[in-house]
Amino acid sequence: MSQEFPYVINACRGDVDEWKHLLNDALIHGTPEAPIINWKGEHSPRMVDMRLPLTNGARAGWIGKHLAWALRGGVFDTRAIASSGVPGTLVVGALLAQLPDMKACIIRPERKKYDRRRIVEGARPESVVFVDDILSGGSTAMRAIKVLGAEGISVEGVLTIVCYDWKTGAARLSSEGVKAFHLVHLQKTNQASRESGAAFFKGEFNP
Repeated sequence: MSQEFPYVINACRGDVDEWKHLLNDALIHGTPEAPIINWKGEHSPRMVDMRLPLTNGARAGWIGKHLAWALRGGVFDTRAIASSGVPGTLVVGALLAQLPDMKACIIRPERKKYDRRRIVEGARPESVVFVDDILSGGSTAMRAIKVLGAEGISVEGVLTIVCYDWKTGAARLSSEGVKAFHLVHLQKTNQASRESGAAFFKGEFNP
């Protein structure tokens, strides 16, 4: 049975109830048997795993339609996109299914050590919109802008499915003058704010 979604959903595009249903099914709760470890190496009580809806054809298509709207006149007007990582690559796939004339490239974690030794694979457009599943601290987007720039590809802006409003990513992009749009903004409820990783788990499971 689905648990109550612990965040406030502010949808910039799409039906709020549909987003709540989709994101609630994407919400993963950590347990002692299956802990969630964040990028700092700390235990987290939960995570929104967008890989789940993005690997469901119907849901990926629904998300892709809203992203396509943003890319073709709603927010941007672009003919090329870029991304990185597994979730970002799934976002690219959802978009290419909606916009077959779109060009795309994928940023590798590091430069390939053989063949053409590229760090950016796929199309080589002059400019792109960087797309991803979630904006958190902004490090992924800022790395992408740096890597793409070094390859001669300018970044028109950043488009994500979800933005965590309590994180620093949106402010970071804004301070760098990067145009950004997010289909959904999430805000913490009081309960979610109280449940930090160490406080959420009790006893010997605490890190």
